[in-house]
Amino acid sequence: MTLDYLMTWLMVLLRSLGVILQLPVLAGRPIPVMVRVGLCVCLATLLTGMVPAAPVSSTLADLLLSSGGEVLLGLLLGFIARLAFSSVEMAGRIISTEIGLTATPGLGAPEPASEPLAALLSSFAIVMFFLVGGHQAVLGALARSFQLTAAGHPSLGSAAGDTLIVLTGHMLELGVRIAAPFIAMNFLVTLAFAVLGRTVPKMNVFILSASARSLAGLGLLGASGALIARYLVSEFSGIAWRMLQVLPAR
Repeated sequence: MTLDYLMTWLMVLLRSLGVILQLPVLAGRPIPVMVRVGLCVCLATLLTGMVPAAPVSSTLADLLLSSGGEVLLGLLLGFIARLAFSSVEMAGRIISTEIGLTATPGLGAPEPASEPLAALLSSFAIVMFFLVGGHQAVLGALARSFQLTAAGHPSLGSAAGDTLIVLTGHMLELGVRIAAPFIAMNFLVTLAFAVLGRTVPKMNVFILSASARSLAGLGLLGASGALIARYLVSEFSGIAWRMLQVLPAR
């Protein structure tokens, strides 16, 4: 085992670590640290023989700079892969609010105890991710990234900033598109009970509208499962291409 091989293995390990750290949370429980480290070691061992050899750093400063760049690049690639899951989590919180189920505000992964609907959609997205082979696409993009930017020399494309902004905007758009039927349903239910409240003043529209909104929302959720799955299949099918967009083109 040569020093060049060890250097290449270390750089591949650090880039893989950044991607693995961005793995989605299942049912509110993050993947244990030892499992993540084990996955990174396995990926580094498998990929090292297929990527161009990394140059051996002559100074400690160069080694630290290369290592930090690899981790940051891996985190960026993992963040792009995680955007689709963030869209579903955002849509789940919007849907919970629209159908009358309270949703805890925040940016973290939804927990089943406090956000059951958002956690359900997040789990559904994870199942679809593995069903359509999204995990294979992410690993393929990780392996391809070493062809676009060599191990030990992490770099980004000239339009990486603009691409990241566009992908983040697309994540917000997808979340709103998933929640759009529920926003329209809430508007129609509110409008209908507002008319009933004017027509029958003695009717307690607040209690009745809350029950009707919850029942209509849950029924719409069951009917829109295929639509949500279609959105997710489209997103996960292009996940590798979006990850490689921020890297230099060759």
